[in-house]
Amino acid sequence: MSIELVLIPIAIAATQFTSEQIKKRKEKSESYLLSSYMKDEKLLQQALEQYGCSTVMLEDSNIALHNGAHQMAFYKNVEDIFDLVADSSVSQEDAEQFLHHIQDEYTRILQQETYQKLLERAQKQGYVLESEEITDNNSIVLTFKV
Repeated sequence: MSIELVLIPIAIAATQFTSEQIKKRKEKSESYLLSSYMKDEKLLQQALEQYGCSTVMLEDSNIALHNGAHQMAFYKNVEDIFDLVADSSVSQEDAEQFLHHIQDEYTRILQQETYQKLLERAQKQGYVLESEEITDNNSIVLTFKV
């Protein structure tokens, strides 16, 4: 129990420090922003973790992350879509490539969750899965007998 009490203040302090540090860099224009299409906080965090990033949840559903020596963050914009804010130490090409990989992983996770939910709902409705095909672009085509 005493370990938990010690670790909680440390985690809070680390989160506050990271959040303040990113905000200061953002204000000083020592960083830049890349747009994404990702909206779901849990899926984004899962994609980041599966990609090997350590993450820290910030206020207002924002996510700070460390990927090797680089520090970046995802901030929700006014449209509730996450934008990547990258430190100036990260080249724009590297940040774009990183974002592309995260969006691919995010899409894969979203597709997997949708697939599972669809199969569960179809079974509850009494539909029988006739065939399943994965296309060249990794889309899944399901055919149900109604």
